[in-house]
Amino acid sequence: MTTATSPVIRARNAKYQANVTKRGHVKGSTSADKKVAKKSPVNPYIVGFLLVVLCGGAFFEVLRLFGAGADAASF
Repeated sequence: MTTATSPVIRARNAKYQANVTKRGHVKGSTSADKKVAKKSPVNPYIVGFLLVVLCGGAFFEVLRLFGAGADAASF
């Protein structure tokens, strides 16, 4: 028993066929692109803290070596 396809079913099949080729290539919305901004994985305050610790330690080490004279260099 064969039945003829109705125009509604043909239209749905055509819509489905067009969608098959688009799978995996759907563009994101512009609002989603704005939300996904390039962010640093590290908080800026942590970066600042590390710079102060590292540069401050290097500064005091240089001050210790050159500021105190030959006595401090013997460590």
